[in-house]
Amino acid sequence: MRRLVLLLALAAVAGAQGRDPADRGSAGGGAPGAAAADEAAGTPAANAGEAPGAGKPPPAAEAERPAREIGFEDAVELALAYNLGLKSARFDSLIARLDVEEQDAAWDTTLAGAVGGGETRIPSRSQLEGANVLDTDTFSYSLGLSKPLRLGPTLGIDWRTDRLFTNSSFSTINPSYDTALELSLTVPLLRGRGRTAQESNLRASRAGALGARYTLLSEAEVMIESVATAYWNLVYLEDRVRVLEKSLEVAREIEEAEQKKLRPEIGRSTPLDVTKAHAETKTRETNLISGRLDAANASDDLRLLVLPFTGGPDDRIVLRTKQRPQDPIGVPDLDRLVADALETRSDLRATDASIEQLRESVVQAENQMRVQLDLTGALTFRGIDGDIGGASTQAIGGDYPSANAALSLSWPLGRRAAKAALRRAQIALEQAEVRRSDQMSNIIVEVRKAHRGLQAAIEGIASLREEVIAADASLQGERKRLERGSSTVLDVAQLEEDLTDAELRLLETRTKVEQARIRLERATGRLLFNFGIELGPEDELQRGKP
Repeated sequence: MRRLVLLLALAAVAGAQGRDPADRGSAGGGAPGAAAADEAAGTPAANAGEAPGAGKPPPAAEAERPAREIGFEDAVELALAYNLGLKSARFDSLIARLDVEEQDAAWDTTLAGAVGGGETRIPSRSQLEGANVLDTDTFSYSLGLSKPLRLGPTLGIDWRTDRLFTNSSFSTINPSYDTALELSLTVPLLRGRGRTAQESNLRASRAGALGARYTLLSEAEVMIESVATAYWNLVYLEDRVRVLEKSLEVAREIEEAEQKKLRPEIGRSTPLDVTKAHAETKTRETNLISGRLDAANASDDLRLLVLPFTGGPDDRIVLRTKQRPQDPIGVPDLDRLVADALETRSDLRATDASIEQLRESVVQAENQMRVQLDLTGALTFRGIDGDIGGASTQAIGGDYPSANAALSLSWPLGRRAAKAALRRAQIALEQAEVRRSDQMSNIIVEVRKAHRGLQAAIEGIASLREEVIAADASLQGERKRLERGSSTVLDVAQLEEDLTDAELRLLETRTKVEQARIRLERATGRLLFNFGIELGPEDELQRGKP
């Protein structure tokens, strides 16, 4: 009867032939992920059904830490909301958008005004000045609008009024108001002429803003890939803890059985067998301690990505996984994946935007090579009267028009600075285009490697399942030999360890499939689309419909 109980216990741990190692040792078909999380955390729920003498629970302080179970998509949602690196990249995008507004404001209308006045008293130097001491009071104000046009010219309209009061007897209008209405036009004939030159800075800023948005999307893709790596790594380590706990339980049952065999009425064991079984138990205890440490560190790694530490009480929250790898459904066609990557990769689109900025730098440098030659013309209507209303009526009515025009020329001899700036801009553009070609090549290689990695991981699952079945069959056969007395505890323990290693490799490969799938989606630029993530109006990443 004791032998039957021992065999049943060992079979429950190892599982039937062909059984998925994720279900090894589970009872009632319950969710293995939740059980693994509870056991890894050392919660009372995990220890309630634990066999006597199973692994020691973690310290009370660790057991009392609140746990939060999350799925992979839950982790992505948290990262979108709280990841600090993503928030920093969003600020870069907002700053770039504000730079576009600043450049576009170059064509806003400008209002300018001035008010001034003063009083002067000087002794007369001639009887023709009309007073022994010439006393003059002045007051003036002006108001004007200027409007740059996107083609280059600048329009202006100015209103100016000067009031003069003097004690000179020769002044025929005292006080007098001199009012002028002036319309002006300044046209660049060479440098700065045309829309191409005028809007170059604006186009460069727009390209920079577009590049910042693509960079933000690229940061989000990298972040999701990091979350996937951390999440599925934690899944594996939690399941690994569960398998190591069951392995330790089996080792302790074998040790207990060997101790019972030392009894005279049984007499089928030796002290050396008991010592070997005890040593194997201690080895597996050490492995379990290491496994729990790895799982705790992996939980912190995931927490750092999705819910940053703040130094407050929320830092005590431990993340646990509730999602397990799904069976793979195949690998997409490589040629289509490469075409998608070259069309949709956000980092490649960001590079294209930076190249557009450099092209505008060349346009600006070519514009600076031109001679500065501007034509300025003005049409002025003036009015002078002893009453401000009369002077204003004359100016508005155009009673006394005057016109003038001027050409201004500025030509740096040699233009060495402009030539150097143009050559530097051209070289920078050529360099960026070469780097883009290199980036495309790297993207193609990245897609090929990700495709190959996913394919290899999927193929590895089938191979490892066969290995688990074979290892389980070998273990069952060795147990029967042990019962017949033709094998040793060490041989059984070694085969049980081989089965555990095979199951752990299968678990690891299944999680690698999930990681490789996300890596391939990021390499092709389809990761955000598949998750339904898009940029909102304020450059906020939000979930929509995939």
